[in-house]
Amino acid sequence: MKPKLIEWFELTQIPFGKEISTKSLFSYPQLDELYQKLGLAVESNSAALTTGQAGTGKTTAIRWFLDTLPANKYRVIYLGNDQDGNSLFARLGMELGLRLPAIRNQRLFQLTQHIQRHVGGAGKQLILVIDEAHLLDGRTLEDIRLLTNSEMDSRTPVILFLLGQIWLRSKLKNHGHEALYQRMRFRFGLEGLTKQQTREYISHHLALVGCKKELLTTDAMDYLFMASGGILREINNLTVDAMLKASNLGKHRIDEKIVRMVVNERDSA
Repeated sequence: MKPKLIEWFELTQIPFGKEISTKSLFSYPQLDELYQKLGLAVESNSAALTTGQAGTGKTTAIRWFLDTLPANKYRVIYLGNDQDGNSLFARLGMELGLRLPAIRNQRLFQLTQHIQRHVGGAGKQLILVIDEAHLLDGRTLEDIRLLTNSEMDSRTPVILFLLGQIWLRSKLKNHGHEALYQRMRFRFGLEGLTKQQTREYISHHLALVGCKKELLTTDAMDYLFMASGGILREINNLTVDAMLKASNLGKHRIDEKIVRMVVNERDSA
């Protein structure tokens, strides 16, 4: 049985799903600039740092960018939500088919040698994506730097994409990790959408699920922008909640009053 809001608004599915194709991506200037910097990092075999408030779409943006790269040229390994270095490097070893020694220096040496011989030897470049990097301890951040620092800087075995919340930059700059921060050749801070972009973003995603009419009034979208701060995840959640509220109230159009009701209910939950 389909959810009520899908039938009520005659949609094909719930909007703002994660499994939309790269071709259906909502494009805006910030995202275009981020993709340019990521492309330069790949082309120059270097590293990129992407930071932003939770919900700004960092992980999704990186995933869409990586989907555009040819699989025969790049091996992508994604690591996230690890606070402990042993866990992170153990998972990296598993992805590479290795059982790593517990001793730190031996572990880094084995990883570097394997990447150079088996990944590079197969004609591929390794792209290592480390998400939620603001959670990592100092020793792990130093090991990441060493992993990208083999052969006296003459050749980097790994293209590194480091993702984290805004304070990751301060952590790298002020806690003895300047060398890793300097290695982040390309840096970008992803922010929320503007008011106009928020309107376009909502309309774009509603159109993707078959909406053929203006579902939200301009005042409703503007209040939604104010309540969400232009943060993508909050826009998604508030819009779907407003659609559900409207369908339960028997309304075919969402006005500012409905959005206010949803915001108040979410704030008090």
